[in-house]
Amino acid sequence: MASERGSVELVNVTKMFGDMVAVDSMNLSIEPGEFLSLLGPSGCGKTTTLRMLAGFEQPDAGHIRVNGQEVQNVPSYKREVNTVFQHYALFPHMTVAENVAYGLKQSGTPKSEIATRVAEALDMVQMSKLAERRPRQMSGGQQQRVAVARALVNRPSVLLLDEPLGALDRKLREEMQIELKLLQSRLGITFVFVTHDQEEAMSMSDRIAIMLDGHIEQLGDPETVYEHPSSAFVAGFIGRNNFWQGTATDNGAVADDGTVFVATRPEEHVPTGQDALAAVRPESIHLSHEQPQQGSNIVRARVSGISHFGDVLQYVVTVGERDLLVLSPRSLALRPALGDEVWCSWAPEEVYLFSARQADVVMAEAHLD
Repeated sequence: MASERGSVELVNVTKMFGDMVAVDSMNLSIEPGEFLSLLGPSGCGKTTTLRMLAGFEQPDAGHIRVNGQEVQNVPSYKREVNTVFQHYALFPHMTVAENVAYGLKQSGTPKSEIATRVAEALDMVQMSKLAERRPRQMSGGQQQRVAVARALVNRPSVLLLDEPLGALDRKLREEMQIELKLLQSRLGITFVFVTHDQEEAMSMSDRIAIMLDGHIEQLGDPETVYEHPSSAFVAGFIGRNNFWQGTATDNGAVADDGTVFVATRPEEHVPTGQDALAAVRPESIHLSHEQPQQGSNIVRARVSGISHFGDVLQYVVTVGERDLLVLSPRSLALRPALGDEVWCSWAPEEVYLFSARQADVVMAEAHLD
């Protein structure tokens, strides 16, 4: 990989905690100026990976390179990386400007340069007018900006963000997602962002590394990992899916409940007769009061739940002994009521077909056992 400023590379990186493998021979290359998210459930190894990049943890094996230079034996304060944490750890007795200047003072930066760099950093995050306030006088979003400014003032080539929006309420978190992405685009600094929130990762990232059990399950841009998940776990973790366990056929699968699936886009090759998982995204299921006259993948159901999410209606429909999730635009003329009988249909090209190797973890995540 090129040694451009802002490049990051992990080669066969492994981290153990006792007998537990937290990160398992990970290989990952991050381009200069890229916004990359490490996404996955608790315990998948994403935070451990970030801590190794920061220098807070040392790998047991492998190589970590920043700007083309190996850093696995370099202390954290000598690396060209800075970290923004979920809990911003601002000094309550210091003003905004003093908080941002703290690291520079500790490193012996001349006073005249400190003033200039603090002003630049606060301007980057639009906090110049609040330079003399203390943390308790600011909102969560403002504190988050100060934490980012404190990290940027050291002019790192890579900024590491460990769930920095987790403490904010939903509306503010969504606003800060936009602000952080715009800031990163404007500055051109490499961002490595850890989150368990798939919507957050999808909205901000150039690429997403989806992690499971210490390894990367899939790496790609948001559209690719959503439209072409490489495994059943990714399909269930990115967005939502309705899963059926069953048996592969020559053109799809037969679920254990008897539902027949015709699939034209199997994401994994599953030999006929082998255990399989079929999946259909909620937005791919179409509801109608009348039975479709032709086509495959049609089941009869009853509406058992309705929820409102802005311009989207979420239906829970019951088929036999199981529930399906269906998402429909509010603009559609069809508005089934609670208790209505409906027909559900979906196109063969909307069916994902996977091997059953991840059935246990997928069905547990989906709460569909």
